[in-house]
Amino acid sequence: MGWRTGLRIHARFGRLLCGCVAAAALATPAARAQGGGDSAAHAGQARMPAAADTTPPAPLRPLTYGYDTTRTDSTVQYAAVMGIDEVVQATLRNSPAIAQANGAVRTGQSGERVAYGEFLPALTMNSGIFQSNERSLPSGPVSGPVFSYQAQAYSLGLEASYDVFTGGRRSADIRAARANTRSADAALIEQRYAVRLTARAAFYQVRRSRDLVAVSLDRVATADRALQYADARMRRGTATRADVLLARLNLTTAHEQLIAARDTFTTSVYALGRLVGVDGAVGTRGGDSLPPVALSLGDSALIDLAVHGSPGVRTADEFARATDATVRSTQTQYVPDIRLTGGYNWANNSEAFGSIRPGWLIELGTTFPLFNGFQREDDVTRASVTARTAKVTATDTRRFARAEAERLLASVRFTWQNVAESEEAVRVSQEDLRVVSVRYQNGVDTFLDLSTAQLAEAQAGVDLVTARYNYLIARASLEALVGRDL
Repeated sequence: MGWRTGLRIHARFGRLLCGCVAAAALATPAARAQGGGDSAAHAGQARMPAAADTTPPAPLRPLTYGYDTTRTDSTVQYAAVMGIDEVVQATLRNSPAIAQANGAVRTGQSGERVAYGEFLPALTMNSGIFQSNERSLPSGPVSGPVFSYQAQAYSLGLEASYDVFTGGRRSADIRAARANTRSADAALIEQRYAVRLTARAAFYQVRRSRDLVAVSLDRVATADRALQYADARMRRGTATRADVLLARLNLTTAHEQLIAARDTFTTSVYALGRLVGVDGAVGTRGGDSLPPVALSLGDSALIDLAVHGSPGVRTADEFARATDATVRSTQTQYVPDIRLTGGYNWANNSEAFGSIRPGWLIELGTTFPLFNGFQREDDVTRASVTARTAKVTATDTRRFARAEAERLLASVRFTWQNVAESEEAVRVSQEDLRVVSVRYQNGVDTFLDLSTAQLAEAQAGVDLVTARYNYLIARASLEALVGRDL
């Protein structure tokens, strides 16, 4: 038998006994006096309290998500208050991961420009001027005196070169650059959904910690009320000192839980502020209603979308294509390049040694390293290993997407059911606490029963908050996996 079923049975049985006890408590004064005399005749039995001492039970409180959180937020000074859509947009603007992903896209586009630029000739300009005191001597015999002079030379030249044949390197570089850009685009989309999930999780964490503070405040109020009950009964002589001590211990424990909840709440609001780019704490606004469990796509459509069209799968596929193109590009190192070079120089007719002469030149040549210390082989091997790893990773990413989609679909439904069960547990535990409180005030139940009911009611509130948070995270994770709102 589950503990929830036990609580329900206990609540029903408690209501029956409570009716009997209440009837006895509201009896005529003479009957109560006679009952008091009968009770005094039995040693060890507690006296029934007078009717004037009986406090009417408090009405049922609303569920945890309906608690008033005004006092919850009073200890934090907010620099901003945002809704969930504002949090997501601000996080996307200030995320370092998004900035890095955007930089990768820009780098890929620059690589494409470089690859297309290989089809254009390279143009170079060179110029120079120098002066020297070198002595210039004639090569043949001279009959007259030998003259020395200051040697001066200046020149200006333009040179253009073009790769006539590259063995397919330029085409392979273009394909690799395009694939790298597509991979960066897919990675950017994947990163955007990952950051959206992070932003939503931070927003939900603030709401969760706020509700936990509300639950802790309610627990403190309940423990304080129980302490008042125990004090009143001890003054009347119907309770022992142990009841008061246990009540004080429960109140101290409730205050400790409240301190821990407030600490978690403060941490979460400042963490949200850092995430959205605000120097300070950020509060949340918006309704507490949960989105419906019904999704916009069926299970089979969602799984198919996750396997073939999710951001993670697209990123892995594009990266695998990019590595294949890189392998073909590195293999072109085994083919010689043929380069055509031409240029023209403007210069003075200087007799200085090594000076540039005016005129034009045309050159057609080839370069091919016969042996370069296995550098080509190493480049091809590294590219091939990367391509093989990328293919295996892409296949594994599809399998992971399928398994994760199945898991998250089940998690969304299970957490939704858990929310319903937790709401019922809160109602039952609150009713049980109300019944036990009346029974304790009338001397039927012990304070241990009241303490157990208090703990059960507080734990039911915590479980409900956690169940709601888990449902929201499961749904947001599923949307981040498939790359669309559901």
